Amino acid sequence: MKFPSLIKIPRNKKFNFEPRHYDPIKEDLEQRISKTKNNKKENFSYNLFKSKEENSFLKPRNLQLFLMLLFSIISIGWLFYGNIIFILFLIIPLIYFFKSIKRTKKV
Repeated sequence: MKFPSLIKIPRNKKFNFEPRHYDPIKEDLEQRISKTKNNKKENFSYNLFKSKEENSFLKPRNLQLFLMLLFSIISIGWLFYGNIIFILFLIIPLIYFFKSIKRTKKV
């Protein structure tokens, strides 16, 4: 019978060894398949921006910084100006967004 203790006693370590066999034909086939899959993804994927410099804004680090600045501006503006800041930062962009949707449906 084992008594409970506060000290963790090391246990025997298990060694799992799975033998690997090198098959050059299978390896070559897998490389070719992965290349064709990557080429298909590159051909069918579309980017919002053509150059990588313009796409650098959408990186998670920059997006996180942008959102942090936006929320801090909204919260500080709310402390100084009250609920008017919500109208400026939330309602006005929504109005322009819905107007742009209506323009695209007409065209």
